[in-house]
Amino acid sequence: MNQEQQGKTGAVSQKQSMATGTQREDIPAFPFPFADHSLECPAEYERMRQECPVAQVHMPRGGDAYLLTRYEDVFKTFADPNCRMIRPEDGNVPRREEGVTESFLSMESDTRHNKIRRLVTQVFSVRHANTLRPGVVELTNVLIDKIERSGPLADLFEDYAVKTPMAVICRLLGIPAEDEYLFRAWGRNRLSLNATAEEKRETERKMTEYLTPIIEREREQPGDTVIGLLVKAWGQGEEVLTLKELHLLARTLIVAGFETVSTTFTNSAFILLQRRELIAQLRERLDDPERMASAIEEILRITPILLGRARITRKEMSVSDMTVPSGEVVFLSTLSANRDEAVFPYPDEIDLDRSMKRPIMTFGRGIHVCIGQQIARMELQVLWTTLLKRLPEVRLAVPPSEIPWRSNETSTFGPAHLPVTW
Repeated sequence: MNQEQQGKTGAVSQKQSMATGTQREDIPAFPFPFADHSLECPAEYERMRQECPVAQVHMPRGGDAYLLTRYEDVFKTFADPNCRMIRPEDGNVPRREEGVTESFLSMESDTRHNKIRRLVTQVFSVRHANTLRPGVVELTNVLIDKIERSGPLADLFEDYAVKTPMAVICRLLGIPAEDEYLFRAWGRNRLSLNATAEEKRETERKMTEYLTPIIEREREQPGDTVIGLLVKAWGQGEEVLTLKELHLLARTLIVAGFETVSTTFTNSAFILLQRRELIAQLRERLDDPERMASAIEEILRITPILLGRARITRKEMSVSDMTVPSGEVVFLSTLSANRDEAVFPYPDEIDLDRSMKRPIMTFGRGIHVCIGQQIARMELQVLWTTLLKRLPEVRLAVPPSEIPWRSNETSTFGPAHLPVTW
């Protein structure tokens, strides 16, 4: 179906299908499946970029949404104030996940959201990320020491990838690292595609219960942690920060602070460890911070961990000469945007020296751009640098087809474990 035909039928199809429970047979189901034990971008995205960049697709929970696959459309829509986060009060709109609950990211007021983000921006800056780097280097070396002692077989996910960002977020927030098992359970629930809204609200209740004594401790003895900064702001009055907003932001950081980095590193290792020439190229960059940073950006571009972000139009908007009515769900495919040949020539090639004139879409854009992106970049640089300096011959311990894979139950995907030897 071409864009003109979609424009004629798109305004009513979603609402009709949600109301009647029927599905149109002329549009594809989303998400497009990856091949078994593969992180290669499905070919459907390239076809849609070429033929139908604003396409309607059936969503897993019913109804139809607009899928954006071209870089320029994703780039523009991320920052469009007429296209916002989905909120619980939007009701049963087309989406991937079962339940939607309130979060810091779904705050309605841009002004309020930006004001609260600015309270902690300094902690997530490039400068602060670099102050954390020595501690992350020390931690990753300690982890490799343990891996070497228990080797020659290790799980790069459990023994290395998870523990590093977990330690960083615990230090930033001022929460005990020994509670890792709680954070992981909460993270799985918040990223679950199957958990109901009631189940997610129960997780929020547990997180609030957990954070309450930590917040009280910070009120009595203010520290320089993120929660400490938020508590100080809360103490200035609700016009600066409410207790509810404090909890919303703290919960968001706990969940996002480790899951995305650990999955990105594990998935990138699954890809690169099958390409010894790329590992050799990466080793050449270990003592060159500028070239290493460039390599990490390319690794982020080609490593899928999420399919993209769902939004809902609050007003009618135009995308690629097509009108999307108000109240329609729009899915921004960051996966496809990062493979757009109009922006990244030969996009399926991994070029560790790629010169990028436009930013990758991995971290989003606009007011909801990932606040921790600079710390994530630093962590990935250190994770790869320490691994390849200490275990230069690291390789997969089993064929790729035998690596345990995650079930299709959460927003993130890839290997559940990554057995390696050296």
